[in-house]
Amino acid sequence: MQTILVPIDFSAASENALVYANKLALHLPAEIVLVHSSPGATLTPERRVALLSRLQALAERLRYQHLTRQSGRRIHYHFHMATASLADSLEVLVGGYHASLVVTGLSLMDCATATAAGNPITLLPEHVSCPVLIVPPGRHELASQVVVSGDFSRLHASQLTPLASLARSADAHFDLVQFHPPTTTGLVPLKKALMTARATLSNATVHLLQEEDALEDISEFCAQQKAQLLVLATVDGCLTRRFFNPHYIKTDAYHLHIPVLLLPTSTLPTKACCDQCSLRQAAENRLAARISTVTF
Repeated sequence: MQTILVPIDFSAASENALVYANKLALHLPAEIVLVHSSPGATLTPERRVALLSRLQALAERLRYQHLTRQSGRRIHYHFHMATASLADSLEVLVGGYHASLVVTGLSLMDCATATAAGNPITLLPEHVSCPVLIVPPGRHELASQVVVSGDFSRLHASQLTPLASLARSADAHFDLVQFHPPTTTGLVPLKKALMTARATLSNATVHLLQEEDALEDISEFCAQQKAQLLVLATVDGCLTRRFFNPHYIKTDAYHLHIPVLLLPTSTLPTKACCDQCSLRQAAENRLAARISTVTF
């Protein structure tokens, strides 16, 4: 029996994540731990009882709204309430509950304006030792078409094998895509890594493609393949942050419409990236200020 952690702040996004986690829990199968964090709050016995009652009511409501009664009864829930921030406590909880997956709702935030205390989980993949599944708004079924993008020369079979269990069925199709810069020479090692990865998944197609813009290329590839789940395995912490920037709402980017699974391979963003984000944010703020002062 596996364990799935689901951070709950009673927002629509966290409820949406729990709906998807319920489907995974039946499929894997797995237990679910609902985690509620109240940083700085005093967790009195009365408040603890009230929070527990609220979490239990949420779990009961969602499983019986979206699952049959017989299926809903098969899911076993645990509840954890913490006074530390999610950023400080999540990895401890992952280890304590031996969690194999964290499922959370999509929170869009520019890394230039994020603060350490207020970071949503989408900005903290490097702090969690298990995969993190980001679920966007909308109704999502378990995937039968999965895109896996990353640096396959760094991926081990132990990271790829569990992906099959997240798909809807054994005959789900996987597209393994490795992007490379135009100046890359000696593609043989990359091709070899892709073929090795393919051997771990029974129904997979490999793609070695030239990269123009990493994020745009991945999103467009997912759209072409009609992906229902994107697995992102990258050591580029800046890329994961760009993925969940509010800017992509304007372009209606495809990757914001499907669940994205972040494998625990990313690193902290570089200073150069953060400086660039800060410059862009400052420019956008100046533009917004100019627009607000225009009179008609």
